[in-house]
Amino acid sequence: MILVYGAVCLDRIRRIESLPKPGGWAEYDSELALLGGEAANTSAALRAWGAPLRLVGNPLGADAEGDQLRQRMSDLGVDFCPLGPPTPHTATCDIYVSDEGDRTMFGTGFRAMAHQVQLDQIPWTDATWFTAEPNHGETALRALRMASDRGLKVYGQDFTDAALLPRLDFWQSSTDWAGRRGHTQSNVEWVRAWSQKIGAPSILSDGPNGFVLGLPGGSAQAFPPFPCPRLVDTTGAGDLFRAGMLHGLSQSWPLADCLRFASAAGALSCGGWGGTGYIPSADEIRALIRENPDVARRYELS
Repeated sequence: MILVYGAVCLDRIRRIESLPKPGGWAEYDSELALLGGEAANTSAALRAWGAPLRLVGNPLGADAEGDQLRQRMSDLGVDFCPLGPPTPHTATCDIYVSDEGDRTMFGTGFRAMAHQVQLDQIPWTDATWFTAEPNHGETALRALRMASDRGLKVYGQDFTDAALLPRLDFWQSSTDWAGRRGHTQSNVEWVRAWSQKIGAPSILSDGPNGFVLGLPGGSAQAFPPFPCPRLVDTTGAGDLFRAGMLHGLSQSWPLADCLRFASAAGALSCGGWGGTGYIPSADEIRALIRENPDVARRYELS
């Protein structure tokens, strides 16, 4: 059982021709409301691939948006355990996506999430893996420590203060938060040092430039991305990557196979809107890997 802890919100995806400059103006021509939040995106993908999981996160509002999200999770078969009673309003994230795939986001209700969560309600029974991201701030760190103290395998995403981290089994982030975007060699050195500092395998993704894996022993290696057949929106690609890693790790796959599956899942997810608008099937992911043997071969660990 994988416990996925973190943010659950309503994503409102708005398509525009191009993002305006500061002080500028742009008209959006469509809007799509989706289940969103890093934890929800990861859970929806894991559920689509048949992984046993439970989503534990901030409570939703006693409003139409909350009802919409609860119904969506039920439709997807996601077992959602809100950690607290319903709140007055559901957190929302407005995401503006340009024709080039660029995006910018505005949220409401996220600062209140950490105060709404009751960690003593986490259902730990049968859990073997635990994953979290830092949208809930110190509350998320306390959840990580609780999981680590219970002996669960712990996968942290986007936590970037090494001094605050408990024991981890895996760490993941992107150049939105660490390293240097577009500079693979400097990211190799950054990840090499980081993985030794926290004592856990570490992944730093860099969008179209692929990602870097560092191991606690001091090795670090860059990997190319699988091609994105159709770029619509990059929202949630990192969450699908995390889901792919957890899907493989929870079944004790070789690390190279986990990385291939995760990378291909993240690439394919960019073909739809938001983090849950299009979740590629396991068969689609494996097909993308087979169709790109030269890329797949480069995932062997050196």
